[in-house]
Amino acid sequence: MAARGLLFAVLPVLAACSDYEVNLKSPEVAEPIDAECPDATEPWGVEVDPACVVDPPVGSFSPVVEWQWTDNTAYPGYDDIMSTPAVGNLTDDNGDGLIDGNDIPDIVFTSFSGGAYTSAGTLTAISGDGSGTWWSVYDPGGYHVYSSGGVAIGDIDADGLPEVCTAGTEAAVVCVNADGTLKWAGGTELYGYGAPAFADVDGDGLSEVVFGRQLLDTDGTLLWTGTGGAGWWLSFAVDLDGDGRMEVVAGNTVYRGNGTLLWTDPTTDGPAAVGDFDLDGVPELVHTSAGTVVVTNLDGTVRWQATHPGGGNGGAPTVADFDNDGYPEIGVAGAASYAVFDTDGAVLWSMPVSDYSSTVTGSSVFDFEGDGAADVVYADELTLWVYDGATGTVKLQDDGHASGTLFEYPLIVDVDNDGSTEIVLPSNDYTYDGYNGITIIGDATNSWRPSRPVWNQYAYHITNVDDDGGIPAAPEPNWERWNNFRAGGTLYGLSTDLANLAPGTPEVCTARCAEGVVEVIVPVQNTGLADTPDFTVGLYHDTTLITGATIALAAGSAQDVGPFELTEADWSTGVTVRVDDARAVEECDERDNAATLGAWPCEADAR
Repeated sequence: MAARGLLFAVLPVLAACSDYEVNLKSPEVAEPIDAECPDATEPWGVEVDPACVVDPPVGSFSPVVEWQWTDNTAYPGYDDIMSTPAVGNLTDDNGDGLIDGNDIPDIVFTSFSGGAYTSAGTLTAISGDGSGTWWSVYDPGGYHVYSSGGVAIGDIDADGLPEVCTAGTEAAVVCVNADGTLKWAGGTELYGYGAPAFADVDGDGLSEVVFGRQLLDTDGTLLWTGTGGAGWWLSFAVDLDGDGRMEVVAGNTVYRGNGTLLWTDPTTDGPAAVGDFDLDGVPELVHTSAGTVVVTNLDGTVRWQATHPGGGNGGAPTVADFDNDGYPEIGVAGAASYAVFDTDGAVLWSMPVSDYSSTVTGSSVFDFEGDGAADVVYADELTLWVYDGATGTVKLQDDGHASGTLFEYPLIVDVDNDGSTEIVLPSNDYTYDGYNGITIIGDATNSWRPSRPVWNQYAYHITNVDDDGGIPAAPEPNWERWNNFRAGGTLYGLSTDLANLAPGTPEVCTARCAEGVVEVIVPVQNTGLADTPDFTVGLYHDTTLITGATIALAAGSAQDVGPFELTEADWSTGVTVRVDDARAVEECDERDNAATLGAWPCEADAR
């Protein structure tokens, strides 16, 4: 196999780091109180500073191939991939007894041998750090998996252990446990190129599996089969109307959670996405349809319909703010070009590609440099492209890639959980000369903005899955906060948003001085625009941690932390409160995270 080169374009530096500063001083200790010590309170609101954003240097884009998986040792020859992988945690890598976002993510995919992409194949799980293969199965429990089916990962039965589901040959969906053994197989409408999606449609805490126009229960029981479109078996579920009940979006058709038809629009079927294109708080649907891009209102009426300049059927739409104008646009691949459509259907830009094999490949987007505009990541028959979202300017051209193409697209995820984003690229070389298997591309300077350790399904949007693989019973509508679809990012806000943590004035209660104990409650606030992951609030003597607690704070909220019990020996010559001493949270200002308490507050004769 002759390898081809990785080419990239570096854009000029357009902005310097922000000069925004937070002018908070370290709080002074309040006068000790000697009344009965109060309990800590639940979170409450604080004012958010709209300037709490990151403004990184633009142009730090230096992609390199980090590693590749090219050989299936369990099933030799089954190393060509023409489907979209999924990324999530299958194993307890850090030994804490949990499978969650603190472990090394894993990549799961289907593959075929030679040119046999229309038959049974293998389902394989490999570690996201490139250290090896966990398992590869061909017919778990006697059910064959389809060689080009999409994959979904998630904890569908809420037992703390993830499952993997894909398209099957004897049953529509085949699901395996985290170790590759059969969990169940179900569904009657087979479509080998389809991709399952996970959603808690009935809100009972357990996930159902959406596949085309069928809904399967947590145990694989077929709940219903719809009578309209199937979205090319790339469907998904969201709560469109905000009534607390999910609908199934299947291309030109929307089903109620019980399977009854809500509406079918007059266009032909195709893969879909959701976005709030006019920013009125109400989402619209977009799907591709026989060479056109169709946006519909929630009642099924067509808002606009535009012909794709590249011809072909058109792949799954991607939704993001490509040009940083505050409104989401729509990216769709055609046979001869990739095009981004504005909110009125006008073509914002179009770039030539080659996808005559299928004309239905998908794409993903990510704001790599944190400049507020989402870049396009797209792979055709011969090349992996990264386009500048606003202009279509080529930022990466990797001619090592090859594919006969179906519905597949690259993923954007922190695949090894090292804090730096990577691109996960599936390839096959049965038709064209180039990569096969999985290629991981990262940034040579580790400067790409953070992303999640999970991309769990074809119809991925940020709120459809938790970082630990859990499927939320009542997910936040993705269009309300991120307003994107098939886009990378984090759970904590837009890629430009930052948190900002600071302790308020601690409350020192001396009611128990007779016991030689005081109690300290520390209010902590987040005045930034982003929610935080877990961080520690600690009380220290010099550099020694005396006691502490782990919390997380939503943007614009505060929480009393404690009470912490301290003895005079703990207090010694002084105590310092430190918030996020381990720097787990990226903040606007790291200088206001400490407060020094005064002298031991109990009177000498208190005992």
